Amino acid sequence: MSTTPPQDYYAWVASQIGRAQPVTDWKAIPLETVSDPQLTTHSGTQRQTWVGEGVVLTRVVVAANSRGKPHYHPSEQVSMILRGGVRVHMGERVQVAMAGAIVHIPGNQVHMFEILGEETEILDVYTVRDSVDELRKRYPEPTP
Repeated sequence: MSTTPPQDYYAWVASQIGRAQPVTDWKAIPLETVSDPQLTTHSGTQRQTWVGEGVVLTRVVVAANSRGKPHYHPSEQVSMILRGGVRVHMGERVQVAMAGAIVHIPGNQVHMFEILGEETEILDVYTVRDSVDELRKRYPEPTP
């Protein structure tokens, strides 16, 4: 499996829209180590991405005790915690989600995942209605 991310992840996703086969084996999807802060703020995240017509599935494995940065994106996100656990910060709310939990993040909702004490595997599902730009992370202005 490849460990090199595409040069431009968003252009790659756009090029894959509508090309999905009816059945895909996860083992056939390249594994990438992501270091681009526009894609992940967790150090050493590994990712596999499948692209449909209006949805993107991403399986990520994130290092224990890592913490992202608060961000938002126009795309709606649903995350299923497959292994491990996270502390989800969404607005003023903070909740723990362990393996088996589903986390729903509406589009444009500021959120952050804090990985708990063990490596954590998450299946993320993102909507893409008009453009892959909906997937791009945006960072709120710091409050004074």
